Amino acid sequence: MAADSQGNDIEAVGVPIGGMVAFAPYAEENVIADADMGAKPITLPTGFKLLGLVKSDGAPQHTRESDDATEFWQKGYSMPGDGTRSIQVNLAENTDTVLQLTEGKVPDTNGVIYVDSSLPDARVILFLATKYKNGTEDRYNGVAQVTAIEPDQDERGSVKGTSVTLEWREDELFADADGKLHPFKFWHGTPTAATTGA
Repeated sequence: MAADSQGNDIEAVGVPIGGMVAFAPYAEENVIADADMGAKPITLPTGFKLLGLVKSDGAPQHTRESDDATEFWQKGYSMPGDGTRSIQVNLAENTDTVLQLTEGKVPDTNGVIYVDSSLPDARVILFLATKYKNGTEDRYNGVAQVTAIEPDQDERGSVKGTSVTLEWREDELFADADGKLHPFKFWHGTPTAATTGA
């Protein structure tokens, strides 16, 4: 549907209906090629592991924070402060894959993990997709690091999730054509069938 006479297009409204979150070890082969970001279906590199179901009230939440701007003596001039971007998601499944992200370890042959007090320090390659009712998707691929983990309180009859906050990190694996480092790349649109021979 095209925009109406007032410039409004109800088909352009984003109504999320689901998506996926996955991570892979920090490695160049786990970066999704730009040409593949809009493919239908998207094929993730083999290093990726899906993090499974997400709580309905814990869907991905994006945040963007900036340090204070630098003000100049001349009125009307300022330089933006450094910014950070994060993603918070409440993972519903209790699997070895979730443990690998949140603890940085997998169970040994006895099913045991020796848990550290600190958060895992490894950077990972993160992929996030949000699907919308109108057929469009938002897709993110970049370098991230776990900065907070908060397990839900045990509550009888309720899904116990684990809220995980990951901060996107500027990284050489996501440098643009000019060599500037970025924390992630973003694609928005309607996925189309992948072409062969590309």
